[in-house]
Amino acid sequence: MTTDITLFRARAVRSAAEVLGNTVAVERGRIAAVGAWDELRAAHPDAEVREFPDATITAGLIDGHAHPIWGLSMARGVDLSGIETRAGVIQALRQGASEHPEGEWLFGWGLAPNALEGPVDNTAIHEAVGADRPVYLMLFDAHSALLSAAALREVGVTAPHRTVDGGGFTANANGELTGHALEFAAMQEIADRVPQEPLATRADRLHELFHDMAATGLTALVVADAQGGDAVPEVLDELERRGDLPLRLRISPWCTPDLTEQQVRELVAGLGKRGRRWRFEGVKLFIDGTIDNGTAWLHEPDTEGEGRAGFWHDPNTYAARIRLLHSLGVPTLTHAIGDRGVRFVADTLAALPKTGVQHRIEHLELADDETIATLAANDIAVCVQPTHCTLFVHPEQQDSWSQRLGEPRNQHGFRTGDFAAAGIVQALASDWPVAPYDPRITFADAQLRHPHDHDTPPIGPAQALTPEQILAGYTSAGGASIGETGSSLQPGEPADFTIWAADPITASPHDVADIPILATTLDGVVVAQPAASKGTTA
Repeated sequence: MTTDITLFRARAVRSAAEVLGNTVAVERGRIAAVGAWDELRAAHPDAEVREFPDATITAGLIDGHAHPIWGLSMARGVDLSGIETRAGVIQALRQGASEHPEGEWLFGWGLAPNALEGPVDNTAIHEAVGADRPVYLMLFDAHSALLSAAALREVGVTAPHRTVDGGGFTANANGELTGHALEFAAMQEIADRVPQEPLATRADRLHELFHDMAATGLTALVVADAQGGDAVPEVLDELERRGDLPLRLRISPWCTPDLTEQQVRELVAGLGKRGRRWRFEGVKLFIDGTIDNGTAWLHEPDTEGEGRAGFWHDPNTYAARIRLLHSLGVPTLTHAIGDRGVRFVADTLAALPKTGVQHRIEHLELADDETIATLAANDIAVCVQPTHCTLFVHPEQQDSWSQRLGEPRNQHGFRTGDFAAAGIVQALASDWPVAPYDPRITFADAQLRHPHDHDTPPIGPAQALTPEQILAGYTSAGGASIGETGSSLQPGEPADFTIWAADPITASPHDVADIPILATTLDGVVVAQPAASKGTTA
């Protein structure tokens, strides 16, 4: 039997727009052809056949913005996501504390600020486990953390102060530390003093995470950070010593406001690090923070008088860094959430000479009509997370995002439908661990504009995406948004594809989140496959 051709046969093979046939021919890890079973079988009578009756094959799904390595250090300990009351937070922390030796650091993640039912401070921690236990809680947006009084002492923070990105360690009305570490510079200031997991433990957790991600149909991640410094390639090298990764990783280190031009050049010189299925490529920047923290850069201040500035004390320095990176041929990702921040980044990118370097803006929770027109006219790509709307914005406007913006601004966010209508290349993503990485949840929520498992009113229903737009956002747009081809099932592309038990395009949005993934392939090799759904081999 010839072994260099394998035929993957299903009910349908489809792109976002059309059914291309029912069979994929794979040769030496690449797609050789897509078409009808009868024709491809006749052309390759001795080929190995993998049968998936009733299944639909799509290009491999790409999560356009995720933090798997850094995210594991954030998603430690007590899972506080979904808890909406102070009492619930206290109960969860007490339960978590009871499962760990007294005096040991207690970690938690996913905390929504409105669940504290008051100021964002450590009083709920102290009520739960006392002020003498070191506790570190990551808030749900991953842009801030809460530390107990004991944890503050352990990391050497003794007084409130501001950091270079406008965040810092905040104070209450009496000038006392609240325990709130706001934005990345503050968290980085103490990172080396917070206990970290051993390399082997991190590698074990990451191995499990990557395989769980692949089991949902994901074949690649755009990793929008290289947090952890040298530990990132170290962990990935350790994993590749154990075997091939079940996902491709494109990792972009950060360019922060404190870096000099020389340091930016040194950052660029470090690009190109790679393993078999991971590589350092592109650079990530931030123009602002988050709406919930009051650090997004808005045209008009929020209801608490915040949102007046971005992370860069002189935004022109950001523009200069972008121009430098562009001149060096480096594609960039820029986190921009507030409407003023998004506008500034769009205008900066639009002014660059057209040399073919692809730049992208991340999140864009608020964007005005003029900015959308600028994006469309200048081929600036975007990456958005529909579940940030459906999971964290409530119809009754009791969430911190809605309250910070106030009406009518809180009615005009997450304009995914308008981006699609303007013809903007729009990659879709989870931003894990901020939101679940399972792309099927996004498939449902992006159509419904509310959580697929809750019967609640939609948020901005006019901004719903079609299933075709969602599949494109997870496949061809995922590559195009970072200047790459692929993920469109064209001959010559790597044979990375996702095999669904049913067609995600024709399925009801209420059902699509529950479609089993029968197999995920990289280079034509199955890297994830539930035991009960192995398909047959002929």
